[in-house]
Amino acid sequence: MNAIAQSLADPTVRGWYLGFCLALVLLPLVAMALWYRRRAKQNSVDRSMLLRVSLLTLLWMIVNALALGVLMWADGVNGVAR
Repeated sequence: MNAIAQSLADPTVRGWYLGFCLALVLLPLVAMALWYRRRAKQNSVDRSMLLRVSLLTLLWMIVNALALGVLMWADGVNGVAR
């Protein structure tokens, strides 16, 4: 874990990781919107799809929290916030 904190102290690695986190926030939104639109055009939007989208959204939120939590943890270990 210390190696992760040290690598995130490097501005280049931190920039790439922030780019990864941004993609992690935006790309699933675009993918789910396109998927939902395609299914809506086929008139196949039903309760099972609503549950599937809800579960995917929950999983996506957990992954985002973990990814950004690692960054906040590394900031605390490296003393960036001080």
